[in-house]
Amino acid sequence: MPDNGICERLFRTLQEQIVHGRVFQTIDEVRNAVREFVARYNAEWLIEKNGFRSPLDARAARLDANLRRAA
Repeated sequence: MPDNGICERLFRTLQEQIVHGRVFQTIDEVRNAVREFVARYNAEWLIEKNGFRSPLDARAARLDANLRRAA
């Protein structure tokens, strides 16, 4: 089970990347900024614990490994 530190790190990164230094006029602007960040993070950020793969690439590799084991 993940600990609270993982969530705190995610929120810190989110704040650093989309909140600090910006002024949002509407809640929709905030929602869109968060959606864009999440999409970019999952597709492009290379995470050390994932073998320097993006979260999407790491998930695909786990799924592929699980399917090969099941076959």
